[in-house]
Amino acid sequence: MVQTFTAMADPFRSLPRSPILPYGWQRDTFIHLVERVAPHLGIGRAAAHTWARLASMTRPGDWVEHGREPSVYAAASELAKILALSDARLRAHTARLERAGLIERRTAANGSRSRHAGTGLFFSGVINRFSELNALDAQLTTARRRAIYLRGQRSTHWRCLRQVLEQLHDVASQDARVQAIAAAFAAWPRADRLHAMTLDTLAAHEIEADILTQAALDLLETLQKSSDRPLKNERSHLQDTSEDFSLSCDAHPGRQRPAEERAFGRRSSGSPQTANPDAGNGFDTRPIASGSEWLGQLGPERLFWLASPEMQFYLSGRADPQCLRWHDVIWTAERRVLDLSIHPSAWSSACAAMGPDCAALAMLILDARRTDPVTPIISPGGYLRGMTRAWLQGDLNLMGSLIGLSERRRREEAP
Repeated sequence: MVQTFTAMADPFRSLPRSPILPYGWQRDTFIHLVERVAPHLGIGRAAAHTWARLASMTRPGDWVEHGREPSVYAAASELAKILALSDARLRAHTARLERAGLIERRTAANGSRSRHAGTGLFFSGVINRFSELNALDAQLTTARRRAIYLRGQRSTHWRCLRQVLEQLHDVASQDARVQAIAAAFAAWPRADRLHAMTLDTLAAHEIEADILTQAALDLLETLQKSSDRPLKNERSHLQDTSEDFSLSCDAHPGRQRPAEERAFGRRSSGSPQTANPDAGNGFDTRPIASGSEWLGQLGPERLFWLASPEMQFYLSGRADPQCLRWHDVIWTAERRVLDLSIHPSAWSSACAAMGPDCAALAMLILDARRTDPVTPIISPGGYLRGMTRAWLQGDLNLMGSLIGLSERRRREEAP
């Protein structure tokens, strides 16, 4: 609503005390907040940009100091020139912004604006809506992160299912079950289409993708058993093929190593190390063929035992501990990324550097160490980025971290 004042009236006499931004907020940070939520207030990009330009013309102190009110007094024709807009376009934007409650127009009887008359474009109304807009921004941020998480999990399912289908086609390409899974996989929307999905639709698709991937893994296991031989590159389950890990955990029972040394100890090569009971220090420093081979030696029940209660809860919902697959561990690690408010970019960087398997193992270690009685992890996101940097520099000792977790679990369970 346009308020009209006469030039002779005292414009400040009846005005209420102007609101200010909460402590710690400044004009520019609030402008960015409004720009982020503007599309959800029915404001188009062009009108939102106009509002931001107008708000930036105000004095910063007017937003945070009592007794002052952020406002723009320039005439409409002058503002149109400054903003490189036609008079008609500026009027349209101003009307839209006023309907949305982002500005308030106060004009004199002849439509003029001036500081002396207390007329112009004012922003006190939008400051009054700070709590509402800030809550909306937090809600949208949570939704964006959940959408990123769901797209990441769909990517995990896609990657796993593609690998499983390659193996299924090698041994049973004519099997009707394989063909049905392949057809359903081919019908999945492309990755770029996921961005246009609503959150509910994306969540439903992720569940369907997970179910299809689990069905493919089950079929692969069935064919493996029927053929009585392992399929090429088969690593569906976490295979417990070595007792080396438990032996190495007892290699130095009286020595308590610092948590930092366990997590960021120098590796002798770029590949993970595997434990060897015949080595003098409990480790064989020679690199093995691949990280997946090394990870497979851990065994599902042992890995479940080392996980945090929260991660165990999710893993239990996927399968019994002895039947867990690496797909389940990666899925759970991504879920904990969301729960711990770790920025998706930190997880993406870890996967790109270490591969999804080792990144999931890093998340398991990080999650379990959040409650370490000596050196708990305060910032999970920062710690994950630190683990990624250490990996790239050859300084991440995942096996040492697992040994440290095992030592802690044994102490906790000791009578």
